[in-house]
Parts: sequence; structure tokens; C-alpha cells
Amino acid sequence: MNLSEYLAKNPKKYLIFDFDETIAKLEMDWSHYFSEMGLLYKKFDPSCQHVAFSEFEGCNDFVRKYGQKVSPLIRAATQDYEKKFNHGLTPYPELVEFIKNVQGYELSVYSSNSRQTVLKGLAELGLIDKFEQIVSRDEVTYIKPDPDGFSLIYDPTTAKEDYLMIGNSSADKGMAEAVGIDFFLAEYFRPI
Repeated sequence: MNLSEYLAKNPKKYLIFDFDETIAKLEMDWSHYFSEMGLLYKKFDPSCQHVAFSEFEGCNDFVRKYGQKVSPLIRAATQDYEKKFNHGLTPYPELVEFIKNVQGYELSVYSSNSRQTVLKGLAELGLIDKFEQIVSRDEVTYIKPDPDGFSLIYDPTTAKEDYLMIGNSSADKGMAEAVGIDFFLAEYFRPI
């Protein structure tokens, strides 16, 4: 079932999109990212044993353990890594067309990528003006699956059943579950 078919059966008003591997795939080698984060943590705290960790929760665990003062370090390291290793993007054609043409919804992006990476990608795809809000790693303390960024999108005067998270990862799905909204799996690049 594609997104249009899903929305025909499950009416929503607010659509929240992940960016990487949902709207488009960043052509980037992620294989060293988490080992580089481990080195960053060791520089901050030489006694840190938090080098091998789960893909999404590791950064959140580190911030919870050592406080918000490490968030800017993680953000800067992520931005540097994405700038260094990003070699373009491959769009998800059906989803890009959907975003360009859809009406009657408020669209947002909630990504664990840096703001610079997300804005550059959306601009390249001609989508930047389609979104009411863009929430990136730079605006939050904790990345998905933590719902930190959802609070920047969610209007408490609206019903949560009117929101839909569109993403490709267990972190996207976990965030949707944590806040009590529906989730649509975008499987074009990589299913969960």
C-alpha cells in the first residue's frame, strides 16, 4: 500500500516525514559514524565504556548519563561527519512527487540528521517550501526514537490521531509509538 492509499483509508491532517532513507537516501558511508562517536565520547570522558552501543539509543544514553553539555559536541561531530561523507542523494520518486503535489495536509520533517544536511537535501529536491516545520538533530537534545522533536511539531490543541509519522527505521516507528501516533513504513530504500 502506498502513502496515498493509506491516507485514503486512514485520514490524517499532519504528516511528519523522516528524511534520510525516507524522502531520499543520503549517498554516504555511515560505517564509521558510531566508532567516531565512541572516540568523541572517550575524549570527553576517558573512562567511558560506552563505545559499542545501539544505533539510535547510544547518543541518547550518553546525553542522559553525562548531561546536556555533550549535546553540542555530538551535534558538531554529526554535522562534520555528514559534511565530509555526504556525496549526494537519491530521491524516493513516488514520495517526492507526493510531497510536491499533495494538498490539505500540514507537512513537517523530523530527522536525526543535521539541519544543514536536511535543508541542503530538501533544497536539491525542490521541497524546502513544502514543509511547515523542519526539526533536525540540531533542535533536539535526544534523537529518535526519543519523542523530543515531536514536541516541537505537535500542537496540543489537536488530536494525536490526526498525525502520521512516515519513516523507514525502528527509531521512526519507536518515536511514533512513544507519542501515540500512527506510523507508515516507507520501504523504498530499506525496510525495517
